[in-house]
Amino acid sequence: MRFTRSFQMSSPFSEYIHRFLDRCSIPGLIRYVALFNALVFVLHLLVPGFISVLTLNPSLVLEGQIWRLVTWIFIPETLSPFWIFFALLFLLYIGDGLENAIGSAKLTLFYGSGMVACTIIALAFGLSGYGITLARANTFLNLSLLLAYATVYPDFTVLLFFVIPMRIAWLALISAILMIFSSLGEPPVVAATLAAAFLNFFFFFHRDLLAHFPFLKGGAVRLPALVPRKSKEELPETLHRCEACGRTEVTHPDLDFRVAATGHEYCREHLPK
Repeated sequence: MRFTRSFQMSSPFSEYIHRFLDRCSIPGLIRYVALFNALVFVLHLLVPGFISVLTLNPSLVLEGQIWRLVTWIFIPETLSPFWIFFALLFLLYIGDGLENAIGSAKLTLFYGSGMVACTIIALAFGLSGYGITLARANTFLNLSLLLAYATVYPDFTVLLFFVIPMRIAWLALISAILMIFSSLGEPPVVAATLAAAFLNFFFFFHRDLLAHFPFLKGGAVRLPALVPRKSKEELPETLHRCEACGRTEVTHPDLDFRVAATGHEYCREHLPK
């Protein structure tokens, strides 16, 4: 999916920006991240202490170890030989799902801006004398991926502990709450980095959040997906209607509709790859 399908173009300049972002997109970005996570895990087993060379340590970055500005995203969230497989498999799954939903360009921009935001926060605290080895930044960044996936596919069900069925929206919410509580009592840079990951997620997906939870904007808007479908006689005449969610240019005037190769029409959030 091209980036220009996800955003309306309002000027030649915006069209140039969209084409530039299309060229800079990295198809399968999260797959590469998961692959390097696996490689780092293997190197950790072969060379204990290897991960310390990759962490986002502001003081060491300022000493010239600039590779740490990027390599921290390749540190696995867990070093357990049992859980690492499931953690990386889950990361691959949500990465592919997000890319299919929003396109590789927007996913690249979302993940890249989150990485840059976390890095800037860590460096800012390092320059102010509060620099520490921020080993949890990768966890916060992956949490933002989970929140994004849960926003796009809120009704998707996962098996918690391989037994308990749970909607991924609830899993993401519980994970976010637990992460917030776990950051309490930590150095300020930890809370600031977590906040940066949250803000980056909200910047890219606030419209989707408001679409699923209209009460967040104080209105009484109800989506067709949240109420019983009306009969064809009751529906107003429309020119565009999304095959996936049923939204139209009447209910959502700001949506951009596209026709897929199958001939069906979709809104920008649900346009098939």
